[in-house]
Amino acid sequence: MRVAITFVAIALTSIAGVVDRVAVVIGNKVITESEVLREVRLTELMNGQPLDLGPAARRAAADRLVDQQLIRNEMEIGNYPMPTAAEADAMVRKWRQEHHLPLENYGVTEEELKQYLLWQLAAIRFTDQRFHVAIPDSPSESADRAAANSVDDQLDAWLKQQRTTARVQFKDGAFKP
Repeated sequence: MRVAITFVAIALTSIAGVVDRVAVVIGNKVITESEVLREVRLTELMNGQPLDLGPAARRAAADRLVDQQLIRNEMEIGNYPMPTAAEADAMVRKWRQEHHLPLENYGVTEEELKQYLLWQLAAIRFTDQRFHVAIPDSPSESADRAAANSVDDQLDAWLKQQRTTARVQFKDGAFKP
C-alpha cells in the first residue's frame, strides 16, 4: 500500500510540474523559453511596440539574453556593484509616470518590470565603468557623440570576442513558429 501511495504522489507531482524548454545554452548556463518570452514582452513594453511573440522576435530576444549573460559573467568576475532596490523602486515610479501602458497587455508583472529596469541600470553602469572614454573638460555635442559611439563600439567588439570564446548553442525548437 505504501508503494502505491508513493507512486501516486510521484505521478501527481510530475503532472503538476511545469516544463520549460531550454532555448539557449551558454557554457554551463541555460536560458529557458519562458525567459526569452519575458524578454520579448518587456522589450516591447519598454519600446511601446505591439506584442509580437513570433520566431524572429524570440530569436532577437535570445541574442540579447546571451549578451546579458556574458555581461553578468564579467560583472561577477569583476565584482561590479548592483543597483539598490530603492533605485529600482524609483525607476519603476518614474517609468509609471512617463508611460501609461498597462503591464497586463504585455503579460508583465510589476516585479518583472522592476527587475528589468534594475538590470538595465546595472548594465549601463557596467558599460560606463568597463568601457569608459574620457571626455574633454569642455565637450561639444560631437565629442559626446564620438565618446558614446566609442563606448558602444568597444562594447560590441568585446561582446563579439566573448561570443567566440563562450560555448553558445541555440536550440532550434525554441524558435520555430
